[in-house]
Amino acid sequence: MTETPCPWETPDTRSYPDMNYLLTEGAMSRYVLAAHYVRDCQSVIEIGGFKTPITRFLTRVPEQVLVVDPLIQPYTATHLNGQPCQVEHRAAAFQSESFHVRPGTYGMVLLGASMKHFSDEPKQRRREWDKLIGLLHNARVAVLEFALEWGLGRSNVEGLVDGADMDLRVQLDIDLSRCPGVETEHVHRRLLVLDSKVAGRTGHG
Repeated sequence: MTETPCPWETPDTRSYPDMNYLLTEGAMSRYVLAAHYVRDCQSVIEIGGFKTPITRFLTRVPEQVLVVDPLIQPYTATHLNGQPCQVEHRAAAFQSESFHVRPGTYGMVLLGASMKHFSDEPKQRRREWDKLIGLLHNARVAVLEFALEWGLGRSNVEGLVDGADMDLRVQLDIDLSRCPGVETEHVHRRLLVLDSKVAGRTGHG
């Protein structure tokens, strides 16, 4: 039983209409891939997920799903797909949140990589980046995705990959040119699957 209606049953198309391309089949296929690679994780954390949170794409139910995005519709539930699962969608920036998960047990999803809201103060900004890098580094598996021709997303992912020191398992390039409403700089995309060097390779392809 859920405490509030599932937000993906009535997706938000009014706010930020320029992002409605995320609701197209092609764009949502990125989430199908991400859900596949985190399917064996005890918990799943997503940074982002505004219009299409990873929750709706998970076919194998973990113990916990946490989605953090300043624009997401808040949501909590104790079940997912009819099975026990602590689900929470927090309308917040990751910088202000605490993540209570055991290293090596969770999957991390970050699609689009449009992280913003970083501090202008250099030392605080470094701490915020280190927090995100640490979250990535301690994941059992991480799925990152970005638009190749969009500078912000590309630089964010490059910084995370360099800092987290994980093993690249899969790299997939995706073409969204046939999806309506996609701006040119968001058409050509790349999805990376990274494995923890600490936990060892834990996925099955």
